[in-house]
Amino acid sequence: MSIQPGATVFLEERLLVVRAIRRVDRGFQVAFEGIDDREAAEEVRGLDLAVSERRQLGEGEFWPEDLIGLAVVEPDGRVVGVVADVVFGPGQDRLRIEPAGGGPTFELPFVDALVPRVDLGAGEVEVDPIPGLIEP
Repeated sequence: MSIQPGATVFLEERLLVVRAIRRVDRGFQVAFEGIDDREAAEEVRGLDLAVSERRQLGEGEFWPEDLIGLAVVEPDGRVVGVVADVVFGPGQDRLRIEPAGGGPTFELPFVDALVPRVDLGAGEVEVDPIPGLIEP
């Protein structure tokens, strides 16, 4: 998530300060200063949020939108598919991959052991999955 507590964001026409953020099953839950009860929260639920400035990424960090569309390749160069989405999870994030040969999408934990290299310049993510993780 590109915003942290204390950051100022635009919510429709309102300027708000982020009080807290926590990861939930389908993304993030954000609490704002001045929105202190359920009724006030319902008024801003589902509105578009705009962040005016992103934080600097650390080593090995990526914005999800930069990963979507990258080719997924194995160490030998075999194309596995393409990153269709990044799924946020409580334990780790996962890459949702559309297989090159068709078929249903599958998810791969986005951890160093299984995804040793991300090369945005080359437009690819290298995966080194354990046997059976990608193909039955």
